[in-house]
Amino acid sequence: MPLPVSAPFHSSLMKPAGERLQAYLKDLRVTVPQVPVINNVDVRIESQPQAIKSALVRQAAAPVRWVETIRTMAQLGVTHVVECGPGKVLSALTRRIVPELHSIAAADRGSLDQAIAAVKGA
Repeated sequence: MPLPVSAPFHSSLMKPAGERLQAYLKDLRVTVPQVPVINNVDVRIESQPQAIKSALVRQAAAPVRWVETIRTMAQLGVTHVVECGPGKVLSALTRRIVPELHSIAAADRGSLDQAIAAVKGA
């Protein structure tokens, strides 16, 4: 599903950015996550730090499989999804994919506080 965006995110045109990200991540210490991390290129749960780094780099230039990612989250028992950053496109899309999920956009301090309260109450 094409979305109106300000740059060629998640396309082959982002490959140079992915290479820069890879160079940055090389020295970044990533530990085994305490919660499942789903990479949205392969829609696979990653638990190894190197696999997480690899997925982050690949996601820069690969299409996002958002529908499958959200459905996987719901199957895993996720009840709340918080979109961090400007806009509400992903929150709205998430609600359309799995209406039962509480999808919250956190774009500023006030909405972040609301998201935290909602997640704490879950």
